[in-house]
Amino acid sequence: MHELLNQFSSAIVSNIGAFVGAFMGEIVSKGSSFIIDKYHKYTLVDEKLETIEQLVPKIKSAIEESERRWITNEQLLQWLKTLIHTAYQADYVLETFNYRRMLEIEEKARNKITTVNTNGRNYIRSPHNIAKRIRTSYNCAKRLVMGDEEITQLGSVLQRLERAIYDVSEFRKLLEKCEVTVSRALRTPLYMEKGRLFSRQVEMERIINFLFLPSTRDDQRVDILPLLGDEGMGKTTLALHACNNERVRNHFSLILFISVLCVETKKDLVLVLRKILDQSCCNHSLLFEENLLELQWFIKQKLKKERFLIVLDDVLEVNQITWSVLHDYLSCGKEGSKVIAASPSKEAVIKFDTLEPIELVGFQKEEYWFFFRDHSFGSAKPEHHPKLAIIGREIAKRMQGSPLAAKIIGKLLRDKLSAQHWINVLKILVEHRLWASCTVFDICSLFLKLMPGHPRLLRISYGPLLLGRNEIWIDNLEEELMSGLFSKRRENGGTMGLEGNQLRVLVAKTDFPTNCCMYHTFEMEACSSY
Repeated sequence: MHELLNQFSSAIVSNIGAFVGAFMGEIVSKGSSFIIDKYHKYTLVDEKLETIEQLVPKIKSAIEESERRWITNEQLLQWLKTLIHTAYQADYVLETFNYRRMLEIEEKARNKITTVNTNGRNYIRSPHNIAKRIRTSYNCAKRLVMGDEEITQLGSVLQRLERAIYDVSEFRKLLEKCEVTVSRALRTPLYMEKGRLFSRQVEMERIINFLFLPSTRDDQRVDILPLLGDEGMGKTTLALHACNNERVRNHFSLILFISVLCVETKKDLVLVLRKILDQSCCNHSLLFEENLLELQWFIKQKLKKERFLIVLDDVLEVNQITWSVLHDYLSCGKEGSKVIAASPSKEAVIKFDTLEPIELVGFQKEEYWFFFRDHSFGSAKPEHHPKLAIIGREIAKRMQGSPLAAKIIGKLLRDKLSAQHWINVLKILVEHRLWASCTVFDICSLFLKLMPGHPRLLRISYGPLLLGRNEIWIDNLEEELMSGLFSKRRENGGTMGLEGNQLRVLVAKTDFPTNCCMYHTFEMEACSSY
């Protein structure tokens, strides 16, 4: 019996050993195959990067060509939008690997073997000790085994580029059928340039197409195009570029840009009509006219002679009856007159009795980074500050693609090109969850949290503003608070009628073709001590 049990135990042990051996052999085989595949994937990175670098200029060339054409076909516009986004994605992934290389170069420079002279003898001090070698090996193995999101992104971008290149010749053929609008070469919107519209070419073309289309209405009322988008998304900037377009300026005999805010009451209506007459007639006596019928008569006399374009900017609150009256008053121009109504409120547009709106949303991650980067680094080169670029990308991801956020926060970062300062901005942004909505109020609140004394934000405003001695530019705010100049300014002349320890700060300025200016501003309560 005892011998039988021994034989049975030996058989079990033998079978378990064989099973474990086969199991471990399978694991080693699978693991080795997986790691080899991963290693092969990494060795192809340079090859893929080189391919992307060769393909991107071909896409950008097609985009540049589209700027010389008047594109009226909606499908072609959508195709153009896809090409632009693909080009941004390619530039983004190329820059990602460039930053990685820059960081590796910095790391190698810090870890470089140095010669130390002690007591007249040379000793070699190397940071590549056993512990560091183990860490380095572990990190390499970790990347190989766990994968790398950036490597995957590289492959995806390359696939999109290859598909785009396959179709780009057909895109060019369709472009050749579009009317040529300019004879000189234009710079692509993929690069920042002062005074140029960034990455809104498709939306711009849609607005211009609307401006040149015959009226679609049967009731002889003027066509109104709603331009929608959250605060700071660039509605005003886009409308301005449309107004400054050479084709548009040659087509319309009168172009007006009016800040509206509310069209709810008779008083609001009177104010809007006054602004129209003030800009079109330069008759300042009408600024005090209260009689609605009198204003209507002047409006009709002026507009009936013109093919006009009127932009009603920042329309926030609308009463449908009052708006309908305004619509009637604006329907007395020559055939082809148009109105653009820019508003952050979708609810307001429902009352407009208008065409299908054009809606602006935040830039996508890749294109937004280039806009944000140029505002954050200014004249400095990001490749010289790879750590800042990586931190900046994390900040940019939380800005909801807002152009105004890039300008305000970019200024804050540009002042101090230090990793600690940029990390502090990111920390405040995350702690206060300002990225959740990223309104203009949130953005300016973040800005003030990093100012001396932490002044309190009171309100955000936007509209025409005559510069006086009591407003300051946002670029000078920190100096103003630290030096005490604000206190002296307040003692010498007040603050544009504001009560208490308050200051109006000019955030951004937009020039209009009517020689007027509009300003993004915020009013804050400054700290009592500096």
